[in-house]
Amino acid sequence: MQVYSFWNVCTEALRTPVTQVVDFYGREINFNETAKVIVYNSFYRDGLQRLHVYGSANSARNNWDVHFRRGGIPASHTFHKTTAFFVAQTCPANLHHFWIDEFVPLYSVVSRVNRLHPGANNQVLYRIPTDVAGTDISGCYNKTVFEEILRTLYINPFHDVFYRAPVNECYSSAVFGTHAVVADPRIIISHVMRNVLGNEAVRRLSSSKLYVTFVQRKYRRIINVRELLQTALDIGFRQVRIVYFERHSISKQVSLTLEITRCIFIVVKNEDVMHVSITSSWLKG
Repeated sequence: MQVYSFWNVCTEALRTPVTQVVDFYGREINFNETAKVIVYNSFYRDGLQRLHVYGSANSARNNWDVHFRRGGIPASHTFHKTTAFFVAQTCPANLHHFWIDEFVPLYSVVSRVNRLHPGANNQVLYRIPTDVAGTDISGCYNKTVFEEILRTLYINPFHDVFYRAPVNECYSSAVFGTHAVVADPRIIISHVMRNVLGNEAVRRLSSSKLYVTFVQRKYRRIINVRELLQTALDIGFRQVRIVYFERHSISKQVSLTLEITRCIFIVVKNEDVMHVSITSSWLKG
């Protein structure tokens, strides 16, 4: 498996929709694909080919059916000098899966193809729909939950299953599959923080005017919280604390909740990759 990149990639309507049946984590889901993906001006390939691509092991489907054509793009099509990224999601409403399975690999690919800049208008197209019967496992497939983080990749506002994208639209280049090659996870964290919170908020965090807070509970505890605390200090934050809710009175818990809601920066670490959830509501007003 690998990550593929092609020029002159278009979406076109299918004459007859194709019904797909997918084993979705033990559940059978059905959906109708109403469009296909075509690569024009293809020199080495021709006809329909299934590409098995890099993606998360948690993904229900890491392959794309792509039609290759020798000829040029039809004059009736609209050409965009942008890049489309064809991605397989897992559970976009869960921070861990969004960060590990989707965002970090996508950030890595977007960065490597030099599309990580304002005005890039990167197009993100998903492999399977997120709103058909059987996909919404405990709210797992709500793709809007972390849109604010996803937008830091300078994406087009539309990001949905590929066959819902406008047809007869073409992209100067496209990437199929994602693979994380990250030398320093702190680069990604810094990128997200500066784009979501803004430089002034990051400066305030770094200058110790706000806390980095780890909320520790009796159940579903963060087992390596001390390691996380040290990591936050190593990144450069000066005021870092661990809050144990059960050790405080009800009034103190309420006070801490209000304070944390206004300035929390939650960090969870797994497999040496840092996951970040940022609440920016405290910036308002």
